[in-house]
Amino acid sequence: MANVVNFHLPADDVERASRFYREVFGWEFTAFPNSPVPYLVHDGSGAGIPAAITPRGEFVKAPAPTIEVNDIDQSMLDIAMKGGQQGRVQTIAGLGRFGYAIDSEGNVIALIQPSR
Repeated sequence: MANVVNFHLPADDVERASRFYREVFGWEFTAFPNSPVPYLVHDGSGAGIPAAITPRGEFVKAPAPTIEVNDIDQSMLDIAMKGGQQGRVQTIAGLGRFGYAIDSEGNVIALIQPSR
């Protein structure tokens, strides 16, 4: 069974969003090491589940869950075969293989196959 392991909060200004969530909810975000884009992470303490603030892009415009999978290539194929749209998968050093997809209802979801 795949689990939701975090959720992404897209932002026009990641620092402003980080300040908002800290001041309103007490969540502390830190920069993910060596990220090529601003990517702030929260470990889930106080939030119930880890969160990440990412730059809003043309693809991710609303909060999106990240689902951990054992085989991201097979999961992307399953998504396409069951009415969704698969996306490009990339390797993120120290994290694993990651990609966005669209479910059968048009919602953006993220998939992660952690490095083992």
